[in-house]
Amino acid sequence: MSRGRRRGAGTRILGVTGELLITLGVMGLLFVVWEIWWTGLDANREAQAIEDDFHSRIEQGEADAGSDSAADSEQTECQQLPDGSAATCPEQMETVGTGAMAVLYAPALGSDWSAPVRAGVDDETLNAGGVGHYPETQLPGEAGNFAVAGHRLTYGDVLRDQDRLSTGDEIYVESPDGYYTYEVYESYVVLPHQSEVVLPVPGEPSAQADRSLLTLTTCHPLFSNRERLITHAELVDWSPLSAEAPAAVAQGGG
Repeated sequence: MSRGRRRGAGTRILGVTGELLITLGVMGLLFVVWEIWWTGLDANREAQAIEDDFHSRIEQGEADAGSDSAADSEQTECQQLPDGSAATCPEQMETVGTGAMAVLYAPALGSDWSAPVRAGVDDETLNAGGVGHYPETQLPGEAGNFAVAGHRLTYGDVLRDQDRLSTGDEIYVESPDGYYTYEVYESYVVLPHQSEVVLPVPGEPSAQADRSLLTLTTCHPLFSNRERLITHAELVDWSPLSAEAPAAVAQGGG
Protein backbone atom coordinates (compact mmCIF):
# COMPACT_ATOMS: atom_id res chain seq x y z
CA MET A 1 0.00 0.00 0.00
CA SER A 2 2.72 2.48 0.94
CA ARG A 3 4.65 1.49 -2.17
CA GLY A 4 1.62 2.45 -4.29
CA ARG A 5 1.27 5.76 -2.52
CA ARG A 6 4.96 6.44 -3.11
CA ARG A 7 4.54 5.56 -6.78
CA GLY A 8 1.53 7.90 -7.03
CA ALA A 9 3.42 10.74 -5.38
CA GLY A 10 6.40 10.17 -7.66
CA THR A 11 4.16 10.24 -10.71
CA ARG A 12 2.61 13.51 -9.61
CA ILE A 13 6.06 15.03 -9.00
CA LEU A 14 7.20 13.94 -12.46
CA GLY A 15 4.02 15.34 -13.95
CA VAL A 16 4.45 18.70 -12.26
CA THR A 17 8.13 18.80 -13.24
CA GLY A 18 7.22 18.05 -16.85
CA GLU A 19 4.64 20.81 -16.90
CA LEU A 20 7.13 23.27 -15.45
CA LEU A 21 9.70 22.33 -18.10
CA ILE A 22 7.13 22.75 -20.86
CA THR A 23 6.12 26.14 -19.44
CA LEU A 24 9.74 27.24 -19.24
CA GLY A 25 10.28 26.06 -22.80
CA VAL A 26 7.30 28.03 -24.07
CA MET A 27 8.46 31.12 -22.15
CA GLY A 28 11.94 30.71 -23.62
CA LEU A 29 10.50 30.43 -27.12
CA LEU A 30 8.37 33.54 -26.58
CA PHE A 31 11.45 35.41 -25.37
CA VAL A 32 13.35 34.41 -28.52
CA VAL A 33 10.42 35.57 -30.66
CA TRP A 34 10.39 38.89 -28.80
CA GLU A 35 14.17 39.27 -28.97
CA ILE A 36 14.40 38.59 -32.70
CA TRP A 37 11.06 39.65 -34.14
CA TRP A 38 9.54 42.33 -31.93
CA THR A 39 12.76 44.25 -31.30
CA GLY A 40 13.28 44.13 -35.06
CA LEU A 41 9.92 45.77 -35.73
CA ASP A 42 10.68 48.59 -33.30
CA ALA A 43 14.21 49.10 -34.65
CA ASN A 44 13.09 49.08 -38.29
CA ARG A 45 10.41 51.68 -37.58
CA GLU A 46 12.90 53.91 -35.77
CA ALA A 47 15.57 53.47 -38.45
CA GLN A 48 13.08 54.43 -41.18
CA ALA A 49 12.05 57.52 -39.24
CA ILE A 50 15.71 58.52 -38.81
CA GLU A 51 16.34 57.97 -42.52
CA ASP A 52 13.26 59.99 -43.52
CA ASP A 53 14.40 62.82 -41.25
CA PHE A 54 17.86 62.74 -42.86
CA HIS A 55 16.38 63.12 -46.35
CA SER A 56 14.09 65.90 -45.16
CA ARG A 57 17.11 67.79 -43.85
CA ILE A 58 18.98 67.17 -47.12
CA GLU A 59 16.05 68.50 -49.15
CA GLN A 60 15.73 71.53 -46.89
CA GLY A 61 19.44 72.20 -47.23
CA GLU A 62 19.18 72.05 -51.03
CA ALA A 63 16.24 74.43 -50.95
CA ASP A 64 18.18 76.85 -48.73
CA ALA A 65 21.17 76.72 -51.06
CA GLY A 66 19.02 77.68 -54.05
CA SER A 67 19.39 76.38 -57.57
CA ASP A 68 23.06 77.29 -58.03
CA SER A 69 26.05 75.11 -57.13
CA ALA A 70 27.66 77.46 -54.60
CA ALA A 71 27.49 74.88 -51.81
CA ASP A 72 29.32 72.33 -53.94
CA SER A 73 32.02 74.79 -55.02
CA GLU A 74 32.91 75.60 -51.42
CA GLN A 75 33.89 72.01 -50.64
CA THR A 76 37.55 71.09 -50.50
CA GLU A 77 39.05 68.31 -52.60
CA CYS A 78 40.32 65.58 -50.34
CA GLN A 79 40.85 62.00 -51.42
CA GLN A 80 42.19 61.14 -54.86
CA LEU A 81 40.18 58.42 -56.58
CA PRO A 82 41.56 55.56 -58.69
CA ASP A 83 40.58 57.39 -61.92
CA GLY A 84 42.62 60.45 -60.95
CA SER A 85 39.68 62.62 -59.91
CA ALA A 86 39.10 63.69 -56.31
CA ALA A 87 36.35 63.35 -53.75
CA THR A 88 35.59 66.12 -51.30
CA CYS A 89 36.39 66.13 -47.64
CA PRO A 90 33.41 67.19 -45.53
CA GLU A 91 34.42 69.71 -42.88
CA GLN A 92 31.76 68.29 -40.59
CA MET A 93 28.92 65.81 -40.92
CA GLU A 94 26.48 67.16 -38.40
CA THR A 95 23.63 65.24 -36.84
CA VAL A 96 20.51 66.65 -35.26
CA GLY A 97 19.89 65.00 -31.88
CA THR A 98 19.88 61.29 -32.64
CA GLY A 99 19.69 61.96 -36.38
CA ALA A 100 21.73 60.34 -39.15
CA MET A 101 24.98 61.67 -40.56
CA ALA A 102 24.60 59.55 -43.72
CA VAL A 103 22.72 56.64 -45.26
CA LEU A 104 24.26 53.42 -46.60
CA TYR A 105 23.00 51.46 -49.61
CA ALA A 106 24.24 47.99 -50.56
CA PRO A 107 22.48 46.45 -53.58
CA ALA A 108 24.07 43.05 -52.87
CA LEU A 109 22.06 42.93 -49.63
CA GLY A 110 18.78 43.72 -51.38
CA SER A 111 17.49 46.23 -53.91
CA ASP A 112 15.73 48.16 -51.13
CA TRP A 113 18.40 47.70 -48.45
CA SER A 114 19.48 50.90 -46.72
CA ALA A 115 20.71 51.88 -43.28
CA PRO A 116 21.02 55.26 -41.57
CA VAL A 117 24.43 55.98 -40.05
CA ARG A 118 24.48 57.64 -36.62
CA ALA A 119 27.37 58.70 -34.40
CA GLY A 120 28.48 56.10 -31.84
CA VAL A 121 28.51 52.34 -31.44
CA ASP A 122 26.93 52.08 -27.99
CA ASP A 123 23.91 49.83 -27.38
CA GLU A 124 21.43 52.71 -27.38
CA THR A 125 22.57 53.79 -30.85
CA LEU A 126 22.76 50.33 -32.42
CA ASN A 127 19.49 49.13 -30.89
CA ALA A 128 17.66 51.91 -32.72
CA GLY A 129 18.38 50.19 -36.04
CA GLY A 130 20.77 51.18 -38.79
CA VAL A 131 24.51 51.30 -38.12
CA GLY A 132 26.76 53.34 -35.85
CA HIS A 133 29.95 55.20 -36.78
CA TYR A 134 33.06 54.54 -34.70
CA PRO A 135 33.76 58.09 -33.45
CA GLU A 136 37.53 57.75 -33.64
CA THR A 137 37.46 56.80 -37.34
CA GLN A 138 37.41 59.05 -40.39
CA LEU A 139 34.52 60.42 -42.47
CA PRO A 140 33.70 59.56 -46.10
CA GLY A 141 36.16 61.18 -48.48
CA GLU A 142 38.92 61.48 -45.90
CA ALA A 143 42.07 59.43 -46.19
CA GLY A 144 41.56 56.67 -43.65
CA ASN A 145 38.74 54.43 -42.54
CA PHE A 146 35.03 55.29 -42.27
CA ALA A 147 34.15 52.38 -39.96
CA VAL A 148 30.64 51.39 -38.85
CA ALA A 149 29.04 48.63 -36.78
CA GLY A 150 25.59 47.06 -36.80
CA HIS A 151 23.61 44.18 -35.33
CA ARG A 152 23.57 40.89 -37.18
CA LEU A 153 20.62 39.55 -35.20
CA THR A 154 17.92 41.36 -33.19
CA TYR A 155 17.09 45.08 -33.28
CA GLY A 156 16.56 45.08 -37.03
CA ASP A 157 19.52 42.76 -37.82
CA VAL A 158 20.68 45.32 -40.37
CA LEU A 159 23.93 43.44 -41.16
CA ARG A 160 22.45 39.93 -40.97
CA ASP A 161 23.54 39.21 -44.57
CA GLN A 162 26.89 40.97 -44.51
CA ASP A 163 28.52 37.66 -45.45
CA ARG A 164 26.83 37.97 -48.86
CA LEU A 165 29.06 40.89 -49.80
CA SER A 166 31.70 39.83 -52.31
CA THR A 167 34.74 41.41 -53.93
CA GLY A 168 33.61 44.01 -56.43
CA ASP A 169 30.22 44.68 -54.83
CA GLU A 170 29.42 48.36 -54.48
CA ILE A 171 28.32 50.14 -51.29
CA TYR A 172 27.07 53.71 -51.49
CA VAL A 173 27.19 56.39 -48.82
CA GLU A 174 24.79 59.30 -49.20
CA SER A 175 26.00 62.21 -47.08
CA PRO A 176 25.07 65.90 -46.85
CA ASP A 177 27.94 66.72 -49.22
CA GLY A 178 27.52 64.05 -51.91
CA TYR A 179 27.37 60.41 -52.95
CA TYR A 180 30.37 58.19 -52.21
CA THR A 181 30.80 54.87 -54.01
CA TYR A 182 32.91 52.17 -52.35
CA GLU A 183 33.93 48.83 -53.82
CA VAL A 184 34.33 45.77 -51.60
CA TYR A 185 37.79 44.22 -51.76
CA GLU A 186 38.08 42.02 -48.67
CA SER A 187 36.12 40.18 -45.95
CA TYR A 188 37.41 38.14 -43.03
CA VAL A 189 36.70 37.13 -39.43
CA VAL A 190 38.51 38.35 -36.29
CA LEU A 191 38.13 38.13 -32.52
CA PRO A 192 36.25 40.93 -30.70
CA HIS A 193 39.41 42.47 -29.23
CA GLN A 194 41.10 42.94 -32.62
CA SER A 195 40.19 46.60 -32.97
CA GLU A 196 43.01 47.24 -35.45
CA VAL A 197 40.49 46.52 -38.22
CA VAL A 198 39.11 50.06 -37.84
CA LEU A 199 42.49 51.84 -37.95
CA PRO A 200 43.10 54.32 -40.81
CA VAL A 201 45.12 51.53 -42.44
CA PRO A 202 43.53 48.33 -41.07
CA GLY A 203 46.02 46.13 -39.24
CA GLU A 204 48.87 48.65 -39.56
CA PRO A 205 49.01 51.02 -36.55
CA SER A 206 51.99 53.05 -37.76
CA ALA A 207 51.03 53.31 -41.43
CA GLN A 208 49.96 56.58 -43.08
CA ALA A 209 46.60 56.31 -44.85
CA ASP A 210 46.68 57.11 -48.57
CA ARG A 211 43.20 55.95 -49.56
CA SER A 212 39.65 56.25 -48.29
CA LEU A 213 38.04 53.07 -46.91
CA LEU A 214 34.68 51.94 -45.61
CA THR A 215 34.61 49.13 -43.02
CA LEU A 216 31.53 47.20 -41.90
CA THR A 217 31.72 45.22 -38.64
CA THR A 218 29.17 42.84 -37.15
CA CYS A 219 28.94 39.75 -34.96
CA HIS A 220 29.90 36.32 -36.30
CA PRO A 221 28.71 33.66 -36.75
CA LEU A 222 24.97 34.17 -36.92
CA PHE A 223 23.37 33.60 -33.47
CA SER A 224 26.73 34.22 -31.78
CA ASN A 225 28.97 37.14 -30.80
CA ARG A 226 32.20 35.25 -30.21
CA GLU A 227 33.79 36.68 -33.38
CA ARG A 228 33.46 39.68 -35.69
CA LEU A 229 32.85 39.69 -39.45
CA ILE A 230 34.80 42.45 -41.18
CA THR A 231 34.22 43.82 -44.68
CA HIS A 232 36.51 46.45 -46.23
CA ALA A 233 35.65 48.57 -49.26
CA GLU A 234 37.63 51.31 -51.06
CA LEU A 235 36.33 54.63 -52.34
CA VAL A 236 36.17 54.53 -56.15
CA ASP A 237 33.80 57.36 -57.07
CA TRP A 238 32.15 60.51 -55.74
CA SER A 239 29.53 62.94 -57.04
CA PRO A 240 27.94 66.02 -55.46
CA LEU A 241 24.31 66.08 -54.34
CA SER A 242 23.54 68.30 -57.31
CA ALA A 243 24.39 65.39 -59.64
CA GLU A 244 22.06 62.55 -60.44
CA ALA A 245 21.98 60.01 -57.60
CA PRO A 246 23.42 56.54 -58.31
CA ALA A 247 20.68 54.14 -59.40
CA ALA A 248 20.95 52.08 -56.21
CA VAL A 249 20.53 55.20 -54.06
CA ALA A 250 17.54 56.40 -56.04
CA GLN A 251 15.91 52.98 -55.84
CA GLY A 252 16.59 52.78 -52.11
CA GLY A 253 14.67 55.97 -51.51
CA GLY A 254 17.43 58.59 -51.60
